[in-house]
Amino acid sequence: MKKRIGRVVSYLLLAGLTACAGMQRECAGCSAERFGADWIVVQHRADGGLIRCWKLKSTSIDNEEHSDGIWWQSPEGHLVHISGWYNRVQVTGGDWATAARQLGLSQGGEECLR
Repeated sequence: MKKRIGRVVSYLLLAGLTACAGMQRECAGCSAERFGADWIVVQHRADGGLIRCWKLKSTSIDNEEHSDGIWWQSPEGHLVHISGWYNRVQVTGGDWATAARQLGLSQGGEECLR
């Protein structure tokens, strides 16, 4: 009986640790979406060329329901909606240049709107 309880506890601990790894990413993403973070968002044409990109500071980005789009509020109060071919990366530690390279931006994000 003690072996069985020990085995059950071991399985529960293992399952809990595995869930924590996934939850950490989910919590970080949820926090960034709900409370704001620094982002670079890139919108592409169907052929992969750059349409536009944005450097967003302390901005909350949210997914549109029933759509492939995202939206955020600009510092001027405008709601910006994009959909289609886009990518985004959350900037950490103020390292905008590295984040921009993750999206394939050759000028370190200097080509983006602020």
